[in-house]
Amino acid sequence: MPTAKRRWTRCAGVTLEVPVLNYLQVVSEKENRDRSYCINLLVREHAERNGCPLPPATPPPAGVPAMIKPET
Repeated sequence: MPTAKRRWTRCAGVTLEVPVLNYLQVVSEKENRDRSYCINLLVREHAERNGCPLPPATPPPAGVPAMIKPET
C-alpha cells in the first residue's frame, strides 16, 4: 500500500473575504482536494509566474532551521 509523503506545514490562520472563501470552496470541490491544497497550489502558481519558484514542501533535514520568521 503506497504511503503519502509527509509534507512540511504550519497553520497560518488567515481571514478570507466571503466571495474568496466561496470560490475556494467551489475550486476545492471541483478538484476533489481540500482548501489548504488549493491555496498552496494558487500561491505556488503565482510565485512561479513572478519568477520565484518555491521549493518542494518536504521536511528539511534534521538540524536545519525553518525559514519562517517569527511575528514581531
